[in-house]
Amino acid sequence: MSEKPRSLPVHGSIFMRLVAIMVAMACCLLLLVLAFFRFVVDPGVGAAIDRVLDVYADSVAAQSLDLPSARLAAQRVGMTISYDGPKGTWTTEGTRPSGAASRPDSLSAAIAPNWSRARRVVRASDGGRYSFSWEFGHSIKVAHDKLVGLLLIVMVGVVFTAHLVLRRALRPVRLLYAGVGRVSQGDFDVDVPCQSRDELGALTGAFNQMARRVKAMVAMRDQLLLDVSHELRSPLTRMKVALALLPEGEKRSRMEADVSEMEAMITGILELERLREGRGIRAERRDLLAIVRDAAASFQAQHPGVVLTLPTSEVLLELDAERMRTLLRNVLDNAAKYSHPDSRPVEIAVLVAPDSVVVRVSDDGPGIADADLHSVFEPFFRSDRSRSKKTGGYGLGLSICKRIMEAHGGQIAAENRAGRGTSIVLTFPR
Repeated sequence: MSEKPRSLPVHGSIFMRLVAIMVAMACCLLLLVLAFFRFVVDPGVGAAIDRVLDVYADSVAAQSLDLPSARLAAQRVGMTISYDGPKGTWTTEGTRPSGAASRPDSLSAAIAPNWSRARRVVRASDGGRYSFSWEFGHSIKVAHDKLVGLLLIVMVGVVFTAHLVLRRALRPVRLLYAGVGRVSQGDFDVDVPCQSRDELGALTGAFNQMARRVKAMVAMRDQLLLDVSHELRSPLTRMKVALALLPEGEKRSRMEADVSEMEAMITGILELERLREGRGIRAERRDLLAIVRDAAASFQAQHPGVVLTLPTSEVLLELDAERMRTLLRNVLDNAAKYSHPDSRPVEIAVLVAPDSVVVRVSDDGPGIADADLHSVFEPFFRSDRSRSKKTGGYGLGLSICKRIMEAHGGQIAAENRAGRGTSIVLTFPR
């Protein structure tokens, strides 16, 4: 059973980069708009309001308005008009305090630098002074708030829409990533759906074609091995009969050993074919711990020995007991074969989780090169490229183990231990 393909990493993904670029561009656009209003629109509007106020103030002062007329004008325009002169002192907001006449320029001195609070002082024809105060702050603030709010809403809408468009446009990339993950785990039954007619669609079609061709090549390789294995059965049988007729001696013994090796290799190849896609498995409800103890018992007397770490209660799973014994014997045989003279005993630990059961077989040998960890389960793979008989078998033992685990719906993996040694991890679903 192939491992579940990993999801696309968030950090460094092209999708998140495009989203970050959109957000950065939106923020820059907002800052640009705010700067435009602050340094271009506001000064222009302020200058225009200044000119309008100057003309209006001159017009009102020329009419020499009294308090009732000034109140009507102030209500229509939304301003405050004050008078200080021979005709008295008044303001449209109430009576001015005494002593204000002694400071006729107090209003002009309080002119705000912000055009949202404009004040004007105009000489009247009778020698008095009209003071005009026009508050724009609240209305301008409301207008600015509405404008900024509208811009934010539009930007959020644009970013959200672009997010959906990009997510849909980049969906073929996620599907291809999942397909590549399945192919990397040896699952060539991949057909990524083509959802576009652009370059990504063409890439998806090319990937599907590649997966089909690789699947066909692997099938041809397996079929060739199977055919050769079947064809070699008859010559090997005839050789064994011919060897039985030879006189006893060293030459006959060497020839019988060679024939036995060839027969074991052919048996392994045929076993791989029988286990393909779960065929040849007769699963029953069995206690996994009993099978582990049984397989470990035959290696207790061999160097470096076996140490068990098992749960106290039985672990019931749907298992083919004989196939599982074959799997554990192959793993333990490898662990014993590659152990050093000073190696610690092989450790077998069974861990029970809510959704799985993990069997970890750890040795104290030389370990496996990191580049070979994912290849050790391939047929005929040998970490020793010289393929010497002194450093291993035919490269079929772990391949058979993988087929047995896949037939049980589980997974098998190899991990290097800290320091030295290797762990073979068997994961069974519950």
